Amino acid sequence: MTMKLLSFQEAIKQAGSYNKKNLLLGNGFSIACVPTIFTYTSLFKQADFSKMPEVKEVFKNLNTQDFEEVVKALEHCSIVLPSYKALPKTVALIHKHAQKLKEILIETIAKNHPGRPSDLGESKYKACIQFLNNFLGNDGVIYSLNYDLLLYWTLMYGMNEGLLNAQPNDGFGKDVELNDADIPVSVSDYVIWQGDSNAHGQNIHYLHGALHIFEKDAEIEKFTWVNTGKPLIEQTREALEENRFPLFVAEGDSKKKLTRISHSGYLFHSYKSFSTRMKTGDKRSTSCLFTYGVSFSENDEHIIKKISNGKFNHLFVSIYGNPDSVGNKKIIASVEAIKRKRRNQDFAISYYDANSANVWGEKNKVEK
Repeated sequence: MTMKLLSFQEAIKQAGSYNKKNLLLGNGFSIACVPTIFTYTSLFKQADFSKMPEVKEVFKNLNTQDFEEVVKALEHCSIVLPSYKALPKTVALIHKHAQKLKEILIETIAKNHPGRPSDLGESKYKACIQFLNNFLGNDGVIYSLNYDLLLYWTLMYGMNEGLLNAQPNDGFGKDVELNDADIPVSVSDYVIWQGDSNAHGQNIHYLHGALHIFEKDAEIEKFTWVNTGKPLIEQTREALEENRFPLFVAEGDSKKKLTRISHSGYLFHSYKSFSTRMKTGDKRSTSCLFTYGVSFSENDEHIIKKISNGKFNHLFVSIYGNPDSVGNKKIIASVEAIKRKRRNQDFAISYYDANSANVWGEKNKVEK
């Protein structure tokens, strides 16, 4: 199909008439910054399958390097095989490999992740902040589907340099108690999620978790540099060595992802926030949603469904490269399906050139 892509600047100009501009970041956001790490191809090459060579063979047989696709295949296989009287130990092994593959994914990301914020450079942070500032302030909210630390690092840099349009709030804070003089005193050396995101003005959400967020008993805690003086990725790697895993959603099936989300207070409230945001849009309070680097694939149907059932007024979708490429045709088909579901509403869809957003100050490839 022939399609004219808007530039990001044209898209933002169009969005100027809406009261609220929200942003959903996908894997392309991270790939655009460090393509040598965050593509599935790069992760597959770095992953250690030595303890389960069968799984590497599954990647080969499915002709893919997409971790979530293989997790989905293994999970479905472990459900189907009992019907064919497969040996219980075989079914158990496949189920075990599906769980372990999710761990390998997060371990590989952590192992190859840039070690320190300074590894990215100021020019990338400043360019990214310029992009994010379009959505910070005026009650805008940023949602991320990524596990890495790039968004967090960028926001911290922006806060330290006073470059952000609004204070970012990811819902975490220190536990405090009052001393004898009724003065608040910190009682922990880490920060914990403070509860219902809507009640605390949370405007940054990691919908699928992140490397620096951990479940600990009944609390959700976040690693920070300021409380330990130790780089976040180093803290994450140490936790992994102790068999403590970050809060993350890497299930291969959208329904399983939603089940995982529903079992975490933090993830559920972030998902609930996204759902509520998608329902905002009428004559009194208009809103739009920008996506950047989002593939609109089946395994994120729980996200797509909230967009489809929403009431917001305008969806702006990033497209990298030729709209007629195989990958982009899939994205466009999924987005146009959303439009058909919303046909009786005042709803518009626009596509913009991902490169023109210049998110990291460079024209990097944006794909999954």
